[in-house]
Amino acid sequence: MKHMKPMKKLMFWLAIAALGLLASCSTMSVEECKLARWNDVGLRDGMAGEPLSKLNDLSKDCAEAKVVVDTRAYMAGRDQGLYSYCQLPNATRLGLDGKYYNGVCPAAIDGEFRRRVNVGREVRDSREQVRSLDNRRIDLENKLRNAGSDDARKKLRDDLSDNDRNLRRARDRVRDAEYNLDRVR
Repeated sequence: MKHMKPMKKLMFWLAIAALGLLASCSTMSVEECKLARWNDVGLRDGMAGEPLSKLNDLSKDCAEAKVVVDTRAYMAGRDQGLYSYCQLPNATRLGLDGKYYNGVCPAAIDGEFRRRVNVGREVRDSREQVRSLDNRRIDLENKLRNAGSDDARKKLRDDLSDNDRNLRRARDRVRDAEYNLDRVR
């Protein structure tokens, strides 16, 4: 994008904005098939990291509308979108957002991209585990306050002790995962 002329950059960003209208649909309606600008549809799918199988889905959807997908235009747009998607800084963001990588980047960066997605997911998953254990601790403390017998209180204290031990381990995993994330940024 560095070498794009100002007018081409403007058209590129306008196309991105227009694609927002289609972004919420996983399939295309008859009307969308008839009006589709296949380069833009490919661009949107590339920027979203959609697998090539998405083209087959679109072809099936549009065949019902008696519309033939312009595969060449779609692929040109998809390639342009993948160029944007397959930037290494995007990989950790995907993992942190809980999204999955469909193996669409070039082989030269695929392994590193996949590794960075996994690092981001590890941070996200370990943070979620800490939140879950914190919520469990609060629930156990509330139950302990309302426990009616010594046996119930003993059981709840044991559960709290186990939960606290698991919480310490989970916080250690968050620390390690965040350290790894800082190293790949």
